[in-house]
Amino acid sequence: MIAAVDCHMVGQDAAGDAGNGRYAATLTAALHSHAAAGDAVCALVATPGGRAALEGTAGGLLDVPGNDLVRLGTRAGRALGQAGVQAAVFTYIAPLRAPCPVLLAVHDATFMWAPQWLAPRPRHLLRTLVPLAARRARTVLALSHTAAADLADGLGLPSERIRVVSPPPAPAFAPDPDGGAAARVHARFGLRDYCLAVGDLGPRKNLEALGQAIRRLGPGAPPLALVGKPGPGGQAIARATGAVWLGHVDDTTLADLYRAAALTAYPSLYEGFGLPAVEAMACGCPVVASDRGALPEVTGGAAILVRPDAETIAEGIRAALEPAEAARLRAAGPARAAHYSPAAMAGAAWDALHAASGAPAGRGPGRGAGADDLPLAPPADAAAPPAP
Repeated sequence: MIAAVDCHMVGQDAAGDAGNGRYAATLTAALHSHAAAGDAVCALVATPGGRAALEGTAGGLLDVPGNDLVRLGTRAGRALGQAGVQAAVFTYIAPLRAPCPVLLAVHDATFMWAPQWLAPRPRHLLRTLVPLAARRARTVLALSHTAAADLADGLGLPSERIRVVSPPPAPAFAPDPDGGAAARVHARFGLRDYCLAVGDLGPRKNLEALGQAIRRLGPGAPPLALVGKPGPGGQAIARATGAVWLGHVDDTTLADLYRAAALTAYPSLYEGFGLPAVEAMACGCPVVASDRGALPEVTGGAAILVRPDAETIAEGIRAALEPAEAARLRAAGPARAAHYSPAAMAGAAWDALHAASGAPAGRGPGRGAGADDLPLAPPADAAAPPAP
């Protein structure tokens, strides 16, 4: 069968695109690398940056230029039909009319029950459009079993219409191969034995409580370092929490930051998955995470779980700094993170795609069709400029 993944957000800078784009790109690459003979996947791309990022990770690329939902949806539907796609994955929002069954990836349902964590425009769009798209979709994809249960409740969906397709950490995230991470981090950032926090700066990340927890530990507390998307909010959060603001870094640098850290703290008020926790575990970094959302499921006993208040976070950090506990966590983390692999993601996704389309499963191992084998044709107006 021919499957497609909407990757229009890959290469875009708008809020929310980074996490959605990473999941879509990771899913596309996993499907392509673990396709059985007779199966193939293509990606819908909207920008030159997206095309460059996805080149070689799919059997073909379908250009759907545009930056508004109506034109993007129209072009996506036309491109899917012309390419003979039999099932397509979209994230949160899908075209009103699609020529094939749609699988809708929804990372979590916080837009339904905690809308105060979102800015007004994305809050309105998600609360209006996601329930409509979920009702039309053949299958909804969740990132964890916890998120699947929350989506069934928040969107009023039967559990049998939801499948779990969890993302793996990128290949860069692995234990220190040469033992040089601490030296590289100190040379670049001047940091040693620090507490690392990674992710966006939204209120659900609970960074204020983390800053209070660090202060509770007193003079011997590890310095707090924050990694996140660039913007004025980062410096403000750093000042409020007493942290060092590192801004955005690439995966190679981030992997070193995990390896050299005394611990990674992830005291989020809710996560549908929690990829930074998995990345940190994969690198052998001790993790202190909140006991909310999918974090207990995802960390699977390889992290210290705490209530997301300053006092309890401080207790968890103190425990993670104890040599014996730190050694246990450094050993347990990579083993737990290995549960999330490209092969596991691809297997769950191909099963969901075949079930949604009714197409027979592929014929044994292989990479499926190559780019030249896919009957891909650009949409009729692919050369049109993006909508204003």
